[in-house]
Amino acid sequence: MKIKKFVAADMQQILQQVRRELGEDAVIISTQKEPIRSIKHLFGQRQIEVTAAVDEVPDNNRSPQSISETQPPPLLTGGPDNKEKNNLYVTDDVITPPRIIPGRLIPAKLPEPIMQIAGKEHDNWFKVVLEREMDKEESVVENGLVGKWKKILRQMEVNDSVIEKLFKELDLLADQEQEVSEDIFLVHLKKEIINLLKLTYNKVNTSRIYTFIGPTGVGKTLTLAKLATRMKVMEKKQIALISVFNHRFGAVDKLNFYGDIIGTPVEVVMTPGELSRAVEAHRDKDFIFIDTEGKTSKNQSQVLELQTFVGAVNEPQHIFLVLSTAIRNRDVLRIANDFMPIGYNQLIMTKMDETDTFGTMLNLACNTGLPVAYATNGQNVPDDIEKVTPKRFAEILLGGVVLDEDSET
Repeated sequence: MKIKKFVAADMQQILQQVRRELGEDAVIISTQKEPIRSIKHLFGQRQIEVTAAVDEVPDNNRSPQSISETQPPPLLTGGPDNKEKNNLYVTDDVITPPRIIPGRLIPAKLPEPIMQIAGKEHDNWFKVVLEREMDKEESVVENGLVGKWKKILRQMEVNDSVIEKLFKELDLLADQEQEVSEDIFLVHLKKEIINLLKLTYNKVNTSRIYTFIGPTGVGKTLTLAKLATRMKVMEKKQIALISVFNHRFGAVDKLNFYGDIIGTPVEVVMTPGELSRAVEAHRDKDFIFIDTEGKTSKNQSQVLELQTFVGAVNEPQHIFLVLSTAIRNRDVLRIANDFMPIGYNQLIMTKMDETDTFGTMLNLACNTGLPVAYATNGQNVPDDIEKVTPKRFAEILLGGVVLDEDSET
């Protein structure tokens, strides 16, 4: 069997090639679109690839009559052995059996071309291919320190829109004729991060009420315990602990455990009215810590229920949205948006010890316009928590590059 692949713009051209090169008895084996090998294939019509074959093996099932009808007369060379050579061809003194040609096997209707992928799946696939090609082109255009650190920030999952804000001034620095060392470049990059975050940290909130909200499993109760223990033990403040009734098994017990350690009983409230009265009853305290039940942000009825509790407090509050850095970037931004109706005004990032990719934290601060007030990096109470400033934020994001004293913020 002879097999050959044909490529052309349309099926009609291919059929003509098949008949011309393989004859009328060729068989179509497969039909498909030409594979995508470069970005140009995304924007133009791809050619059709057809694999065809012709069978050169004798067909023993054909009747003698049909064989004789398709055979030319036998060639005989004379002599006594002619009878034995009947129905055989003689070519250059070599006797070969007659070639029996099969009937026409090209189907009356050719197979339909493979359909193009459509819908969301196609869009996602297209974006991936396009981004890869653009990254290749960008790596050629953007070289040196700018290209290197843009790539590093993308690997840290910092959004492109945030990267462009950071590199407005740094692009000018890289364009200077005098070569800049990487250490100097990093100092400037840290300054740009600090300048980008300064506005989010300018808001002053002197409230004595600390309310913690967020999805389940991010460490709200543990974070509250760390801050409450610091206030009570290290700063010698008078505090109160209030827990909004939590259906999650063991949640109140955990807060009671830490309350017993620091000598502060936990008050459990069941309704927004009870919460309002409990806050009023602790007017003599320096700080009040309110632990709320973890909510699924996609369930807006749960978010609205939480909103009624938070809104029942008739005093200004530090309302902390607690999120884990281990949650992927897209989900963190969605969750932050879902909790917006509650009116949180600060962020806390937990589980910093479970990842080394902190771009999500920067994206979140830029998208919400709110400061990351605290970050936690372990289970130890009260040690594994730290206050975050713009300078510390930049250090967490980029690592241990030390700023000059004159530039500290």
